[in-house]
Amino acid sequence: MIHKKVVVILLFSLNILFSQSGQVVYEAMSKKYPETKENKGDVQIKNLENARISFELKFNNQNSFFYKLSLNKEDGYNLAEETLLIMLGFKEVYFELKEKLLHEDYGEFLIKTPSNHNWNISSESKKINNYLCYKATCTESYTARDGKNKERVITAWFCPELPYSYGPLEYNGLPGLILELEKNGNKVVAKSIVLSDKKISLELPNKKRISKEEYNQKIKENSEF
Repeated sequence: MIHKKVVVILLFSLNILFSQSGQVVYEAMSKKYPETKENKGDVQIKNLENARISFELKFNNQNSFFYKLSLNKEDGYNLAEETLLIMLGFKEVYFELKEKLLHEDYGEFLIKTPSNHNWNISSESKKINNYLCYKATCTESYTARDGKNKERVITAWFCPELPYSYGPLEYNGLPGLILELEKNGNKVVAKSIVLSDKKISLELPNKKRISKEEYNQKIKENSEF
């Protein structure tokens, strides 16, 4: 259920002149690990806690594209950053707003999956970059390292003042731009937001689109695409 205060803000946001497109730069950071006798002075944990990764979300009124920014290609492989990417479950994704479909680029083709997060919006609020945001949560299933199916809670802070149903990673579908997302204790936070009246072209790559099930079946059959 959406709180009455949130509804008022959502209705107000509908009167805002929609910009044609936008670009958001996010920064990802690891959760903090409690110090124990076993991990005291662990360099890898300290490096992970200090790791920062920049992403960008480009969007128009139809599609969005979320990807990692390569700010310094000379840095090469960074174990802490790669670990954080894995913990976030990062992948470059296109999102079709109308069809509510995510598309992951696999080189010669796109894997499509439905984006149907069942968000629970609360009245809890806070400001992020001077924007008033509201808290939303959803529960998702995942396969843990031990092979067991488990559940985790995803927390998002979205801004009704920015009425765009986009967000970082594969998370979308809220009545406002997601400015902060928490997954497994790791956070992705918006650092800069630029809106434009000119539409950014975000056409999906002209590649064969298949479902995850079709992809797995093709792999199983060892067929060529």
